[in-house]
Amino acid sequence: MKWYLSTLLIVCLHEICHLLMAYYFDFEIDKVEILPFGAYLSLNDFYFHPIREEICVVLAGPCSHLLIYGLILALSSGVYQEYLLTMNIMVFVFNLVPIYPMDGGRIIGLILQSVMDLKKALYLTLKISVFVFCILFCFYCQINTFVILSYLFIQQFYYLKFIPVYLRKYYTQIPSLYPRDKIVLNRTLTYRRGFHNYYQVDGLIYDEQDMVGELIKNVKK
Repeated sequence: MKWYLSTLLIVCLHEICHLLMAYYFDFEIDKVEILPFGAYLSLNDFYFHPIREEICVVLAGPCSHLLIYGLILALSSGVYQEYLLTMNIMVFVFNLVPIYPMDGGRIIGLILQSVMDLKKALYLTLKISVFVFCILFCFYCQINTFVILSYLFIQQFYYLKFIPVYLRKYYTQIPSLYPRDKIVLNRTLTYRRGFHNYYQVDGLIYDEQDMVGELIKNVKK
């Protein structure tokens, strides 16, 4: 029980750093779930803040392992210390695997959203996530990993259902989004996060607010 609770504490400290960074950037906290094999921070307005703020919130978790490493060296010794250091590295590496909803999957998603159309970025993130999950399943499907793999498998379906719901919600909130200094002119029905989008249609220029209805229709295509 001591070894298990120590590992769970490492995971919780990781999640607390996500939480503190989310508080710093005024995210709307939904809940923190403590699972038998980990923890998960739920934010109501993630993907509605500037991308740089969301990346900071995601990176706060992996960066926390430097602090945890120092605490382990200072507060433990012997075989117990070696175990904690190993678990700290394993939690760090596992969270960087590019599978949704792991930190690695979110980082990949945010990077894609910063350089390409929002809808395409979300579905490409899902494809990468499913591909990496299949590799992980083929090589690490064992009795002691079955619960975690099952959880990640279910999350891929949740993410698939989440994408169209999120897009509709995001497009309807375009008029009230944070101010954006950068401007992009689109000649197709695409949308770039972090930019004030304009659209060239039949020789005329339309503001993103005028295209909300068309963007929502495009969600189903």
